[in-house]
Parts: sequence; C-alpha cells; structure tokens
Amino acid sequence: MPFLEIPSGSVFYKDSPASEPSSSKATLVLHHGLGSTHNYHQSIVPALTAAPYNFRCVTYDAISSGVSSLSTAPQSIETVAEDVTAVMDTLKIQKAVFVGHSFAGIVAAHLAATKSDRIIAAVMLGPVLPSGDVAKVFEDRIQKIKEEGMEAMAETIPTGATGSKSSSLQRAFIRQLLLSQDPKGYQSLCAVVQGAKIPDYDKVKIPTLIIAGDEDKSAPLSGCEEIQRRIGSKSKQFKVVEKMGHWHCIEAPEVMIESIGEFVNGSV
Repeated sequence: MPFLEIPSGSVFYKDSPASEPSSSKATLVLHHGLGSTHNYHQSIVPALTAAPYNFRCVTYDAISSGVSSLSTAPQSIETVAEDVTAVMDTLKIQKAVFVGHSFAGIVAAHLAATKSDRIIAAVMLGPVLPSGDVAKVFEDRIQKIKEEGMEAMAETIPTGATGSKSSSLQRAFIRQLLLSQDPKGYQSLCAVVQGAKIPDYDKVKIPTLIIAGDEDKSAPLSGCEEIQRRIGSKSKQFKVVEKMGHWHCIEAPEVMIESIGEFVNGSV
C-alpha cells in the first residue's frame, strides 16, 4: 500500500497521472470531507485524468481518516492545511488546484487566502461555513460517537445528508465510508469543524468555484451563498445542483467532472 511520511504521520495516497503527462495543464489535490476517504473522489478521477481534461490527480486519506495515521496531537483547520502542503512537498508538487469537500472547503478557503503561491485555484464542494450553531452540532456529534460509535453515524448520515435523487447504492457506499473510520479519528476531525474559525474569505484572490446542493442540509445553500459573497476574488464561480445533498462526488459525479474540468481549464 502506498504511504507518504509527513510530519503529522503516515498518509495513504493515490497518485493518478494524466493520460498524457507531457501536455497536462494542472495537478489537482483532492481532499475528502468528514467520515470519508480518498475513495470519495474515485468516481471522478478517471475522467479528470483522461481527455479532454488530462489532469494529474492526487487523492489521499487525511490524517485521522481511513487507513492513514491517527493524529497524535489536536487537529485544526491550520494543521490539516499544513498536511496538504506537506503532501505536495513530498510529491514535489510546486503548484496545484485544491479541491475540498465539506469541512475541507474551509481548508480550501484557508489555503487560498494564505498559500496562493502554492494553490493556484480552489474548488469547494459543499463548503461548511463556521458558526456557533455548527460548533454545537459537532460538539454533540463527538459525544454521540463516544457513546454509540460509528454505527450511530452510519444509521443516519446516508439518508439524512443526501438528496432526493440519491440511490440505495450511493447511500450504501456512504455507509461503508463511515463505518471504515476509527471513532477516535472521526472525533478528532469533528473537533476540527467544532473549533473552526471563519476564514479570511476577503483575502482569497485566486480563482474559485463553489458547488452547492439545493438539498444539502450539512452545508446549506444559504451558507454557500454567503461564502461566495465574502470571497474577494474577481474570478469566482458558483453552481447549484438540483436535488443533490452533501455527498457531491457520489450523488452527481458527472456534474462534478464537467464542472471541475471546465473550471480548471478556464482558470489555469
């Protein structure tokens, strides 16, 4: 199994080369959300590495997720962002487009505001807008995991966080992603969301794309619209997908492929 050694631990990763590496226009670093793994993006990576897009795509299990190491120290948006650049450094990626889902949408905004020398464009899939209400939700979730384990999440999230067009197969995949998590790792990343501060959206000057689901209860459309309003970039795009919930790449992979592919081709 391929692992990268970075300061915070061992990271399981998949480096998918462009079909024509010599003419590849961009490298994408794709970061999954809470309760997920690198497999979240495997519905879109094969198409993004092939013509007409021809991108290199790097996916990985974040620290405290999947088969990567559990964090030995408290995590935060800042430490997760440091892991992103550490992965890039280890793979000798100087510049990349960052694609972040859910809480990694917060990471995307943080990187876009602070590391524009490395992150040249950012895609946010259902980005969470930090708030007191969000913090309380994740405080409660941490306690529930301590009492009931990951089964409690597997019984509710696949139906509660998906849209009306989601299939039973899609919900089964989400259930498996959740059950593959170590409860301690999941709690650690819940604490990341609980403690997240509002990024300096106004300092984001690189091209951005936000994709929101009109049935997303985890990152509601209103919050995504507010993030879009606050972003300082003059090159910012916003797309709403009807009848989609929070699990974008599982619920609507074809839309993600086209939207991300066209955005990157037009932005870098």
